[in-house]
Amino acid sequence: MSENYFLYVRKSTDIEDKQVRSIEDQLAVLRALAKTEGLHIAEEFVEKQSAKVPGRPIFNDMLLRIEKGEARGIVCWKLDRLARNPVDGGQISWFLQRGIIQHIQTHDRSYLPTDNVLMMSVEFGMANQYILDLSANTKRGLHEKAKRGEYPCLAPVGYLNDSRTKTIVVDRKKAKVVKAAFELYAKGNARLEDVSVFLSERGIGSALANNIHKSRVSFMLSNPFYYGLFRYAGELHEGKHEPIIPKKLFDKVQEILNARGKSKRKLKDPKPLCGLIRCGECSRMITAEVQRGHTYYRCTKRRMMCSQPYIREEVLAVQLSSTLETFAMPEAWAVELVRLSDQDEKESIQISTNASQEMKAEIAAISQKLQRLLNAYLDQDIEQENYRSEKAELLSRKKSLEEKIANLKRGSIAWLEPMREWIKDASLLTETATNDDLSLKKVSLQKIFGSNLFLKNRLIEFIPTPPYAALRAARKNFSENELSSVLVL
Repeated sequence: MSENYFLYVRKSTDIEDKQVRSIEDQLAVLRALAKTEGLHIAEEFVEKQSAKVPGRPIFNDMLLRIEKGEARGIVCWKLDRLARNPVDGGQISWFLQRGIIQHIQTHDRSYLPTDNVLMMSVEFGMANQYILDLSANTKRGLHEKAKRGEYPCLAPVGYLNDSRTKTIVVDRKKAKVVKAAFELYAKGNARLEDVSVFLSERGIGSALANNIHKSRVSFMLSNPFYYGLFRYAGELHEGKHEPIIPKKLFDKVQEILNARGKSKRKLKDPKPLCGLIRCGECSRMITAEVQRGHTYYRCTKRRMMCSQPYIREEVLAVQLSSTLETFAMPEAWAVELVRLSDQDEKESIQISTNASQEMKAEIAAISQKLQRLLNAYLDQDIEQENYRSEKAELLSRKKSLEEKIANLKRGSIAWLEPMREWIKDASLLTETATNDDLSLKKVSLQKIFGSNLFLKNRLIEFIPTPPYAALRAARKNFSENELSSVLVL
């Protein structure tokens, strides 16, 4: 047999090998060892792969060449560099017992065919047990981390893994995009494909810079991580990370995801004023059609006779613009109403006191139930499936209560936001009336009249909603400077 030796070094990328000498260090020491011992190194084998499972290509190639007689022995740092699993360890032991390998030299001792095989078996067994213990300890550590509310995996899009603090933090740029994606889908008129395009246009795509597949979009929209909880090992946990979205928004998205079971035929976009006006004679909807390059609006005249005539879009648009002008809020009124709303907000916040105490008490009770549930599970009084189901239900209820408490202070002034929105809309009506965009006019008209806008004898008739009816009456009866009289209406 050849007097050559093969030098084998390995450095795993796995966690268990982080404290082992680097490849360069192993090579330097083993080359010096071979020179001291007078061992001729015919070839060096360098492998960067874990030895915890069989199938290392370089290791297998080395053993095949030894079996062919190209070398009589192996020089390596320690036996665990050769094997950390019983298959590879058994093959090394078998080759040594049969004399295929005549000598294994490590940095601290030699192994020969005549040696007691028990010692080598113990060393390989210890290396294998190290892997098993490490795996169990790693899983135990990850479960403990999850119980502490720390997500033990890679952060989902919208978050970042902070290597310095070992925590998950919000990615301020992408988090806004993720929240906007949830809000887009919650409106109910966007598909998963639309959300994918929305994300891609804002810099969130696949690894190959393509649009995210709709299945991944669905997974993202179903991930409770974004409102403060997370799933790990089939169990729901309460996270310590900062939520991106409120649970109310998440629940709305889930309702839409669950309701979407069948594909719907995409309808053709109607003319801008369709769906806005009813016939003043038969109450049917007004529709539109194009004749000789002009758009005409008329009653659909379904299931009954109707004598109402057509009206050209240009003529109808002029009437609508004039009507919008009569509901516009003067600037001075808008400024004063905003000031009063700010004053009401401050007073309402001061008045809110202990309204959240009942919900806080329920949260405390839920926390106690969670602890009792955990104790029962640890004592094996309940099955794992029941434990997970009840825990998920309690955590979901707790999160909902926490959000209600957070919104309680704002709830006492919930009317103020619609009020401010109405002031803003009403103050912009003059600008909307002079704009040529019919779709913009349609939005404002729907807010003012709802479904109570009619067309009869080519003239529009209407019944405005109460706020706009009061505003129109005030404009007729008061000048723009009579603030004290107007603001008590």
